[in-house]
Amino acid sequence: MKWSVKGIELLRSPLGVMVVIPAPHDNDLAKLDKEKEYVIEIKKKSKSRSMNANAYCWVLCQKIAEELSKTGYTSKEDVYRKAIKDCGHFTYVPVHEDAIERYIQIWRGHGLGWIAEDAGECKSIPWYHNIMCYHGSSVYNQQEMARLIECLTDECEQLGIKLEPSEYIQSLIEGWESEQQKEKR
Repeated sequence: MKWSVKGIELLRSPLGVMVVIPAPHDNDLAKLDKEKEYVIEIKKKSKSRSMNANAYCWVLCQKIAEELSKTGYTSKEDVYRKAIKDCGHFTYVPVHEDAIERYIQIWRGHGLGWIAEDAGECKSIPWYHNIMCYHGSSVYNQQEMARLIECLTDECEQLGIKLEPSEYIQSLIEGWESEQQKEKR
């Protein structure tokens, strides 16, 4: 069972704290066995990005790929990866030199935009290399996704690709912000 909820209350007593969680009317809750052990996880609801903004990101990647393919084939996936590297954030991770290839392979296995590259030896840790680890847009927050779209729209403009009016692009981002506000309620 899983659901989103507001209004969690804590009841404190000398024996500890009880958590009171408002729950939906659900027959599955009635099936809980007091004698069994359960795993309960409470985490703050995170913002998700708009699927419209994500879809628009891929439309831009496709338009760029089509324009670049006039002089030699380029896929929308290639465009996406380049944009991730051009504007995405990354983290340096020190990895022992014996594990570099495996680490990069595992990192890239997270998805298309998960890029890892050996940036060379660590100056402060012998036998370690710094790996530049880029995160795919699947984990981007609102600001990061807006930056990715901005990077792609700039590329379109440089290539002379006609885009929707900037008001439309802005409406996607504003719509995204509206969706975030709805989720907070």
